[in-house]
Amino acid sequence: MDELLRDLMKKVGAKGALVVTNDGMVVAGFVRADTRKDVVGALSSFLISATNRCLMQGNVGGFNRIFLKATHGKILIQALKDYFVVVLTDQFSDKVLLVDETMRVASKLRKLTTIQS
Repeated sequence: MDELLRDLMKKVGAKGALVVTNDGMVVAGFVRADTRKDVVGALSSFLISATNRCLMQGNVGGFNRIFLKATHGKILIQALKDYFVVVLTDQFSDKVLLVDETMRVASKLRKLTTIQS
């Protein structure tokens, strides 16, 4: 996981790339020294929970991806089966590259974490 996340960070120029559970636990990942993993995990958990609740109340179903653009950066939360890939970038990052590379890594992570019987 670590190698995939480091590679993702390099390719998209990310400030951080993490694997996070529904409840905000950081399973793996890296962030710049000025960012706290636990805060990113908690923020991700809140966004995931609030988004799911709103979508379910509207009878829309679950989500696959949250893309949040803020004044000083972007956050991409890509849903996987039992966890999420969270990528933090600056405000100037290429959205298409960010989504494409995150999907590539997510696909590899799915294979790594799936037990075949």
